[in-house]
Amino acid sequence: MSNVYDEQDYPYAVRHWTHPTQLGALAQLMGRAAAPFQDCRVLEIGAGDGVNLASMAIGAPGAQFVGVDLSERAVAAGRELIAAAGVANLRLECGDLREFEAEPQSFDYIIAHGVYAWAPKVVQDSLMALCGRLLSPRGVAMISYNALPGCRLRQGVRDLLLSAVAGIEEPERKIAVARASAAFYAEQWSASDNAFRKALELETRDWLGRPDGLIFHDELGEIYDPQLFSDLVAKARAQGLDYLCDNDPSLVAHALWETELWSASLPLTGGDQIAYEQALDFVETRFFRRSLFCRAGAPLERRFSPERLAGLYLEAPLEPFVDASVGEGEFAFKTAGRGEVSTRDPAFAAAMRRLGEAYPRALAIDEIAAEAPARAALLRLYAGNMARLATEPFPVSRDAGEKPFANPLARAQARLGLGSVTSYRHSQVSLEGDDTRRFLALLDGTRTIDDLVRAMSESASGTVDTGELVQAALATFALWGLTRGAS
Repeated sequence: MSNVYDEQDYPYAVRHWTHPTQLGALAQLMGRAAAPFQDCRVLEIGAGDGVNLASMAIGAPGAQFVGVDLSERAVAAGRELIAAAGVANLRLECGDLREFEAEPQSFDYIIAHGVYAWAPKVVQDSLMALCGRLLSPRGVAMISYNALPGCRLRQGVRDLLLSAVAGIEEPERKIAVARASAAFYAEQWSASDNAFRKALELETRDWLGRPDGLIFHDELGEIYDPQLFSDLVAKARAQGLDYLCDNDPSLVAHALWETELWSASLPLTGGDQIAYEQALDFVETRFFRRSLFCRAGAPLERRFSPERLAGLYLEAPLEPFVDASVGEGEFAFKTAGRGEVSTRDPAFAAAMRRLGEAYPRALAIDEIAAEAPARAALLRLYAGNMARLATEPFPVSRDAGEKPFANPLARAQARLGLGSVTSYRHSQVSLEGDDTRRFLALLDGTRTIDDLVRAMSESASGTVDTGELVQAALATFALWGLTRGAS
């Protein structure tokens, strides 16, 4: 039986913040021990073609992964991909989450991204009940959803676009009419000094940058049901779950450290974390949340404790620099987004330098920061969205090794001619050109660098130094985390 997701493809992708190593790290920060990645059990609801789970499964052959989705076409494509990549520990099922059956408390991680706010109430209730029934005692469930009050603004854009496409059934025409209407209204609002119209213009221009599949299924979908954070927490508690934290660095920071806003809001919140975060959503007009839940029981300890960083890893693309803006005795670093971070603490500076030199490999926090101030400063890098935190490192380094071995999933994607492939870092990498994809597909661990040069020379022009191109490509692939680090 086909459905709307079979009529128009949805842009399925790897999402780094769904990875169990990151979910487990956040649980540890909040005082809960999570299941280790290498032997965990993971369920993804709305898994699509399973690429997000397949990327995880490649890194943990002893773990078990299950994906459920309504789209027959997406599941069929996913099964073809995981077979081509040789992923043996992932099972994709086509079906309704309300009919999914498994043993109670049989999953350590449950992921539901892009499902909750786009589903009928009965499905929302079923999803929360499923998490309450299937989450293990050391489990973490992640549910993403459109949040209030920010989504009130998106509702205004949605209203006018649904009006524009009323009566249109054919997906491509529906998307085209919606895009034309959005562009028209954004232009009309651009000349206005009215604050509400300017906000609508910005939201609409952001809307225009989204992929067609996202626009069709999400923004023009039949159901749009944003949630108050506090209401979702109440529904989780009714199923025996506790709110852990949000999978958002800025919100994690609000859980770990008391801020001026925390103090100012005490008359309203009474020091309750849930009430505080709801107030924070109103202050920041939040649009979206990725909330984590655990089984109710032992109390949570959200405030920062340096000891809870024991055993965790951090990766950060930091590059030291010196210019006229850097004062005497100051250590300054560029971040991935070309932002800057500086310190006068030599221990923190040494830790940042080591992180930058090791990237893309993650380093154990225990090895690079022994004292509490430096450990807290490193966690601030994560809170500032300048670093990733995990329970274990990915198998990457800047050295691709004597016989380079690329991620099997990425090689399968390259062979299938896909423009975007998956790295060992659980991220998407865009590849340009057939030669680039052909080269990646060759990296199966059986060829030396000389072998690779000879293979690529067959199709290269006589003026090209194939050896230099191969070395440059390997260095780039290693930095992206496409290749497994040399042992």
